Amino acid sequence: MVRLARMRARLLRAWDNLRPTIRRDNVARFIVAVALAFALWAWVEATNDPETQRTISNIPVIPANLPPSLVVTSELPTVTVRIQGAQSRVQALESGAIQATVDLGDVTEPGMYTRRVQVQLPARLRLREVIPPEVTLQIDRLAERADVPVEVTIANELPPNLELVSTQADPQTATIRGPEQRVNQVARVTAPIQITGQTEIVRESVALVPVDENGITVPGITVEPSTANVTVQLRIRGQVRRVIPSIVGADRLAPGYELAGPPTVFPTDEVVVEGPESALAAIPYLTTTPIDVSGWSESRILWDVPIDTSRLPAGVRVDPPTVNVSIQIRRAEESRTLQGIPVTPMNVRPGTTAELSPATVDLDLSGPSDLLDRLDPAEILVFVDVENADAGVYQLPVRVTLPPGVRFERVTPAVVQVTVRTPTTPVPSPSP
Repeated sequence: MVRLARMRARLLRAWDNLRPTIRRDNVARFIVAVALAFALWAWVEATNDPETQRTISNIPVIPANLPPSLVVTSELPTVTVRIQGAQSRVQALESGAIQATVDLGDVTEPGMYTRRVQVQLPARLRLREVIPPEVTLQIDRLAERADVPVEVTIANELPPNLELVSTQADPQTATIRGPEQRVNQVARVTAPIQITGQTEIVRESVALVPVDENGITVPGITVEPSTANVTVQLRIRGQVRRVIPSIVGADRLAPGYELAGPPTVFPTDEVVVEGPESALAAIPYLTTTPIDVSGWSESRILWDVPIDTSRLPAGVRVDPPTVNVSIQIRRAEESRTLQGIPVTPMNVRPGTTAELSPATVDLDLSGPSDLLDRLDPAEILVFVDVENADAGVYQLPVRVTLPPGVRFERVTPAVVQVTVRTPTTPVPSPSP
């Protein structure tokens, strides 16, 4: 108490000594000085770090306060924001420091909801604009369904000599969770497995995939458990051999036509051959019975063409005994060179003339033989576009226009020199 009394006495004496010096004009000067100091500080700040604006795009909108029994099923939108602040702060700002949210706290039922976007910025930055200011979201109720059957599917095409005997999945059912509408779309859960190599039993743990009635994956669904142990039993029979189509008459197609490429077997060119090991070792490949294409002028698909088994060893069987063959025919193509084709100057300014050097070029063309045989030079336009140029010397590219079906390959030379001149008007001589 004594110490506090002494301190109070000292403060009172200090105030008594200071009070005579405080006058109204001194207070006014003090306030003006503070205001000027603040204005000077603000001016320095504005000069060294001026205000600026910046537009930042693709800011994700985050739903907030949504009840746990509901979920957003539409794609989360993004917004563009325009901010303002000191240049140093605006330039250093990263998009991750901006938070855009929509308040869904009042949503209690599934449906479409439009809400205003709320944006939070770091300190000393101001928000000028949000584009769009509102977003629309699809809300659905979370649902769960148990005992959904698990179906094993083969994700790749089996080799012809592998036969599927049985499949088994453990567990045989699963539980799915997600938006109610999507849960209702799920028809089953698949366990897709890849079969590689030649083996009779395949065991593998695979991820489970929810699909609809058409086998299309349903997104946004959680499967529990997420994996299943799959066992696939196969039977290996015989060996696999390729089938090569046997073509005759390829040199006797309709005039002006040719094979577009080797004939192909579809949907697969592999078949199974069964028999004694020693006999199979002597068969590198198989061929079809001969296909005569003499006189053909169009592509064809031949169904169930027999495989030639006439020279196979005894006891060898082929499965299947026929294949489908695609034979593509096209018009025969060739290349030709046309020499000395004149070049025409186009868009020459009135009152001027254009001289070309060289005045002719060589053209390399390609296309169906019959079209090239009937090609009339008058159908070919080779030109340079002078573009109404003034008098002078120009290096211009040569351009070519051809009839349909004829392809331009090359022009030599590709650039010609064009000299544009203005004709001089002769001055009449004075009469005597």
